Amino acid sequence: MFYCVLAILAGFFVALSDALNKKFFSSKGFPYMAVARSLPPVLFLIPVLFWRISSYQIPHIPTEFLPVVCILLILELVATLLYMKGVEVSPLSLSIPFLSFTPVFIVFTGYVLLGEKVSITGLIGILLIVAGSYLINLPEAKKGILAPIKAIKKEKGSLYLLEVAIIYSVTSVLGKKGLLLMDPVLFVSFYFSIFGIFATLSIKLLYKISLKELFTNLKGCFLVGGTQTIMFFCHMFALEHLETAYMIAFKRTSILFAVILGYIMFKEKHLLIRLSSVILMLTGIIILSFWR
Repeated sequence: MFYCVLAILAGFFVALSDALNKKFFSSKGFPYMAVARSLPPVLFLIPVLFWRISSYQIPHIPTEFLPVVCILLILELVATLLYMKGVEVSPLSLSIPFLSFTPVFIVFTGYVLLGEKVSITGLIGILLIVAGSYLINLPEAKKGILAPIKAIKKEKGSLYLLEVAIIYSVTSVLGKKGLLLMDPVLFVSFYFSIFGIFATLSIKLLYKISLKELFTNLKGCFLVGGTQTIMFFCHMFALEHLETAYMIAFKRTSILFAVILGYIMFKEKHLLIRLSSVILMLTGIIILSFWR
């Protein structure tokens, strides 16, 4: 039970980190938001990495895993940029819930890559998530029955987070290899330390951002980086004791927290409708994670 709570806390802190990132850095643009999300946690993760290395014998890692790590880094970078762009341009309550499509896409990547087939129960889970995505734009229905679907296309943040969900459906499958080869805490602290450095250097090169300008807002960096780091710790220790699918299902409560934080921090509208849609999505996620 304790580790289920940790997984839910991981969902809360990732939603809080996104909300704080939007508050402090959206005016600077999504590249700054991406660096604020990626770099500060490295300072906390590296000590964990060295502690874990001193506590565990490092297993032999096959050389064929190195290309997988490289692919993961690139995909994670693209996902982070799209994620932050979505958070920047759209309300949290309209963008973040579309991460719920990750398990839907995992069903399809699992079928293509592993030949796994979805059951009737799994199909119900998919339909609930799709229904939630329709309901989230229900206020648009007065313009026509298809208007809520068309609204997804118009709302750029929703589209960006759908693209992120597609990428996460691939990275979650590839990331399982790392978890099989290493102790989960060791792998996550190693991978996200490397990613934080890689992402910062890549974004600085691609977008010519100034790290000095970013760190003029030390309060924002501390709060965004701090909440992201807490999320990593909750994520790592929950992952160490729970099945991956179960942990991710609990962590996806982040979409519920995103709607609530969007209302509290940014006065976003249609709270009850969006909460109802998110509950449908979460129900679909739980079905896909536990009974697909």
